[in-house]
Amino acid sequence: MPTRNRLSRFALIVILFCFAGLAAARLNELYFFTPDSADYVLMARGLIDHLAYEQIDFPGTPPFTLRPPGMSLLLIPAALIAPYQAILAKVTVILFALLLLVMLYACLCKLDDAALASSAEGSPPARWPALCIVLLLATNPYFLLFSTLVMSEVPFMALSLGILYLLASETEQNRKRNLVLLTCLFLFLPLLRTIGIALTLALGVWAITSRQRWRYLIPVAGSLITLGLWILRNSSLQSDLYSSLVLGNMKSAGLMGTLLSMVNRSLTHFQSLCETLIPNMPGAVPAYERFLLEGLNFLPGPPLLYSLASLLVLAISLYGMLQCRERGGMVCLLYIVITFGILSVWPWMQPRFVLPLLPVILVFLPVGIRSLILRLAGTSVTTRKVFVSLALIPALVMLGIQTQTDARLVSTNLQLIRNGETFYQTQYPSSHFSNFVAAGNWIREQTPPDTRLLTRRNDVATSAHRFQRLVYFEKTPPAQLHELIQSFGPQYLVSFDKNTIDAFPWHLLNDDLVYRLTPVYDKEGVTILQVEPNYEGTIREQYWQENAGLTLARTILEKFPHRLSAQVAYLRQLLEAEQYEKAISFVEQLGTVQDVHLTNFLGWAYAGNRQFQQALDEFVKASRMPGQVAIRGSIQRGIKLCQQQLASKDDDQSPPAETPQRNLQIAQAFWKLTYYRKAQRYAQKVVEAEKATPDVRDQAHLILARFALITGQTEQATEELKQIQNRQTPEVERVTERLELEKSLTALPPNQRAAILKLVALYKSEGIPGKALALLSRAHKQIPDDQQILQRLAELQLFYHLLPEAEASYQRLQQLSPHDPDVDTALKKIAALKQMPHF
Repeated sequence: MPTRNRLSRFALIVILFCFAGLAAARLNELYFFTPDSADYVLMARGLIDHLAYEQIDFPGTPPFTLRPPGMSLLLIPAALIAPYQAILAKVTVILFALLLLVMLYACLCKLDDAALASSAEGSPPARWPALCIVLLLATNPYFLLFSTLVMSEVPFMALSLGILYLLASETEQNRKRNLVLLTCLFLFLPLLRTIGIALTLALGVWAITSRQRWRYLIPVAGSLITLGLWILRNSSLQSDLYSSLVLGNMKSAGLMGTLLSMVNRSLTHFQSLCETLIPNMPGAVPAYERFLLEGLNFLPGPPLLYSLASLLVLAISLYGMLQCRERGGMVCLLYIVITFGILSVWPWMQPRFVLPLLPVILVFLPVGIRSLILRLAGTSVTTRKVFVSLALIPALVMLGIQTQTDARLVSTNLQLIRNGETFYQTQYPSSHFSNFVAAGNWIREQTPPDTRLLTRRNDVATSAHRFQRLVYFEKTPPAQLHELIQSFGPQYLVSFDKNTIDAFPWHLLNDDLVYRLTPVYDKEGVTILQVEPNYEGTIREQYWQENAGLTLARTILEKFPHRLSAQVAYLRQLLEAEQYEKAISFVEQLGTVQDVHLTNFLGWAYAGNRQFQQALDEFVKASRMPGQVAIRGSIQRGIKLCQQQLASKDDDQSPPAETPQRNLQIAQAFWKLTYYRKAQRYAQKVVEAEKATPDVRDQAHLILARFALITGQTEQATEELKQIQNRQTPEVERVTERLELEKSLTALPPNQRAAILKLVALYKSEGIPGKALALLSRAHKQIPDDQQILQRLAELQLFYHLLPEAEASYQRLQQLSPHDPDVDTALKKIAALKQMPHF
């Protein structure tokens, strides 16, 4: 027996070294998961420097309430040695992964010993089943992926197995020691992951049913107090996000809607659990797929077969829990049930939420298999060997599949490290490879400390050391983006580059009339756009062509036809090009679709093709899929549109005929969305249509006149205005007056203050405040003592966050009007905008 134990421990050490090698080969400076990873790293340093859990990357350093501080506490050693660095933070997670594997082996051995003691067998237990389970977990691609991300899943799993080990190993001799250790672990549990409350409740339910187990209510009470204090703290800050969202969703859905949603969500999470137990399942899109270059080799056969196999594995594990009910088995069974209950009402749906259940299920699998063999085969040695062989075959197959996927994950990462910028230029990697850390280094070196950023990925702050605000550019309409820029005052926007086609409204680089968004950095999957006033009030053509998105998406898809990100981008570009039938055909060629973005876009393709029942089916399906929260708005709009169309029985109608009125409405809609060239084309159709009414034709000419103005063609704008029959409308009068004033103020003669201020007001109403700023700057140079011009100039300088200029202007106004409260308010705002972060 000592020899056998030495061999098994040696084998465990070999597994640990192999896993550590795989994990080390996956290391890089990228964070990959947003926004969690960067927040953990930033808050860890914040705890060291300020002894407070605050957002050091946001003005005013407000308290952080979105996630509990447990993970940041674990990263404090890494933050002390290498602050804001991803590598050492990832090494911390890898160390917890190694601890998890050791704890898994220890739990398996402890349950083996307990099962042997309660059976009639006298031979020492073999350790190879435990080693097999450890090896299966160590090679699981999900486990390898999350062991190399700065995330809390792996430390939480290690903590859970530590609790299970203490429950399984308790004896009369170590009861007090184990109780103290359990209390310490449960005190920390809700700080690591909020859903850790499921394990607390499971222990509480198990403990309260027997007087002999009441001592376990001590760690339960400690855990609930910790969670209560955390919720109390957030509530006092009016930021209790989780419970408010849960209650809000329940209230809006009603009783029956909530119950139906709970069932759908539970089924979805169960499917995610199946995919975690059996990686590379067909019909699924695992999280690690996005970290590969050419997709996955999926297992053969129908998805239902593997779901049934996962269900069988889960049933055997649950049977093993029942066999070890006094050794933590009943607690784990309750933990699984309560976890699914919580996830059924949880506001977010992500496959990673069920990952912590994986080691809990695996740890009872050998006990369940052994108990079933004993029950079915009895003492027959031959029958036992048959059952063992039947169990080993799928285990070996899974080991081979998992190892192959791990090798591809490592190979992709090594290509990233070795090839540098060439990797991005030739492999067109997905957005998860975008190096925001390098972009942040550029910002820190090239910009002043008070620079502010709007960014799609918040890990840029770990290297940029600048105030930032997280913005999903692809979901933000131009008008809302302008409001964010005006309220926050960023000098740069940091986004994925153009290879991630739908990550940014790239047409704004040409068509934004308020700001000039100019690329100043374009490397390693990241583009940095400088925000400046659009002094000309015109559009340009140099940065993005109208069909560039579809062309690029097709190029990437042709090179990587099995890559999910390439499929999603191509489908979206087909929708933007209104090629609905082609989009539907493309998705049909993909076969079974398990990605929420593809399903949602397929719904919109059906809606665009006026097949509203099929569209509704896809939208409903998307609403039940993991990741649906991120695009919930799009899904709900699709469902509402389809229900309205079906209620009015429009499904079988042909598309509406192209009429001048309809083309005018399309032109006006495109103009509001800043697609000016598309608006011009539809307006031209109206002008050329013989059946257009005078009023419709006039409105089209007005659009064409405005288009001529934003392209710098003043004479063409004048000609379009001459074509308008009814020139007494406010819009026409405004454009006409603008042209007349521009002509009269070409040389900016003196004593023209009224005309200047009138033209400034017209520019602002036309949505080109930058041109008003340019006019006021010229006027101020000629009339420096005019207080009204100086005041309008200062307002626009502050609007565009030209802080040195605005501060000088307002200080001059303060001298002229010492008691003006508006001036004092503006100076205070400027002082707030000049705050610098303390990294």
